[in-house]
Amino acid sequence: MRRPARLIARVVLTAALLLTASIARADRWDVRREIAEGNREIRRERREAIREIARADSPREVVHEIREGAREIRREEREKRREVRREIRESTWRW
Repeated sequence: MRRPARLIARVVLTAALLLTASIARADRWDVRREIAEGNREIRRERREAIREIARADSPREVVHEIREGAREIRREEREKRREVRREIRESTWRW
């Protein structure tokens, strides 16, 4: 009688460990996806800033485009950090 109880306990424990591991893996996947999405947006803003700087006609306009590009890149970096933090926070309370 004692062996089936141990076997059932081991099976239940193993299932619980596998379930929590799969949930943790899914949460990490969501965080990685947010990081990748943020990186794509930052690269897009950099390309756009380079394009606008190349189109500038005067030195004053070049300075303006550099500042605007830097501001947009910083904004995207802040948004990326905010989204990643939100995903981590939600993944903590998800299940």
